[in-house]
Amino acid sequence: MDAGRTGSPSAVPAWFVVVELPVRPRAARTELAAGERLDPAGVVQLDRALDRGLQTAVLTLDRAGYGPDDDWVVDRWIECDTFDADAVLQAVRALEGVVVAVTSAVPGFAGTAAVAARALGLRGPTPGSAALADDRGALHRALADAGLPGVDWAEVAAHDPDLTSPIGYPCVVRPVDGGGAFDAGLVSDDRELRALAARHLARPDYGRGMRPRRLLVVEEHVPGPRFGVDGYVDGSDPVVLAWSEVVTTPPPHLDSLVRTATTRPPVPEAIDWVRAWLAATGHDAGPFHLEFLLGPAGPRLADLGPGLPGGGGHACTDLVSGVDTADLAVGLLLGEPPAVPAPGAAGASTQVLLVAHAVGVVREVAGVREAAGIPGLVAAEVVTDVGRVAGPATCWQERLGQVVTVGDTPEQSWRRAAAALDAIQVDVVAPALPRPAPRPGARSCRDVAASSVVVRRRGPGSRIR
Repeated sequence: MDAGRTGSPSAVPAWFVVVELPVRPRAARTELAAGERLDPAGVVQLDRALDRGLQTAVLTLDRAGYGPDDDWVVDRWIECDTFDADAVLQAVRALEGVVVAVTSAVPGFAGTAAVAARALGLRGPTPGSAALADDRGALHRALADAGLPGVDWAEVAAHDPDLTSPIGYPCVVRPVDGGGAFDAGLVSDDRELRALAARHLARPDYGRGMRPRRLLVVEEHVPGPRFGVDGYVDGSDPVVLAWSEVVTTPPPHLDSLVRTATTRPPVPEAIDWVRAWLAATGHDAGPFHLEFLLGPAGPRLADLGPGLPGGGGHACTDLVSGVDTADLAVGLLLGEPPAVPAPGAAGASTQVLLVAHAVGVVREVAGVREAAGIPGLVAAEVVTDVGRVAGPATCWQERLGQVVTVGDTPEQSWRRAAAALDAIQVDVVAPALPRPAPRPGARSCRDVAASSVVVRRRGPGSRIR
């Protein structure tokens, strides 16, 4: 695919370069997906670059780790040390032709890509900002330096045998790195904190060669609703494309569960908070995904990602704003004028993730095709399969699937998502408990002990039956 999508080779190839790619599980089998194909935003950006006749290159530490799934949007894979800005710059300069953009949709590599882009005189965010650091401590320090209110927080070592929370309990705990997508939880005492730390220590990496720093950030728990903001910065003022209400999974895990996007802010002054947070953290160019909590003491920044939301979540923004956000991200890097929202966009869009509430083996998956007939369904997919082990999600890779719908109102969009979830069945069989050895002379317990238990818990975003 060396000629790009146009099919006619250019005298001077123009390269769109990405440092690593976001990945997510796809439907295990064809019949376990219905509706649109929701690729990660970084993959869609490569597709939009190809539409412009550009050639695409992906720099990666481990080409074999991706497999063949994304070959359709990649002209050239290049192995190099993607943690080293100098190595990235050397690999980019070795490309024949002209490089028109260097970027990354993976939080852990956004800073490296920004350094390379700046060295080449290309457009992109300013290197060295807290927004690009993939470091929650850096975000907290940036807010404090700007005089903005924040939560109480502290860093602790995950391997500390006497691990405790310096700020008290309950508290929210997550790794300092990893883009906030791994091992987050709400803990109420030392025992729960140490259990979360043990789970984190057992995680060898975050993928793509990213090794955890083994530092945890404990943060004040802020009761109140959680909201998301998706938009971009092109110049001095941020532009918001969508606001969303976010629901997380029940404690102890705090993974995203439901997201309903609209173009209406939760309160009129929310745009002022977003503007202040972006300025404080130094995010000055390109798309962003931000989440905040609205607690009793006022708004508090919860997460900030220098890019589009992951896991296919950018589709909700596209549907309500009328803007192809992946195309927008490419255009901003190339200096094109931002797209104007299209008329007739959906009033609301809901993404619900399928998660398990208990550990077990998937026995059956059914109903995905039936969900396709529900009005307003955009996509439904199950990314697990029969025989696989499922359990509560401790990171985005452990979700069982997702549903995306649209509606005229948030309520209609959510009702349609709930109907789609009601059609999908993922049967998880809990593992058998070991049978105690019978006592001499005792009656057999086979009439009162089952070899397996079918988990049939139901709740928002879950079809574990």
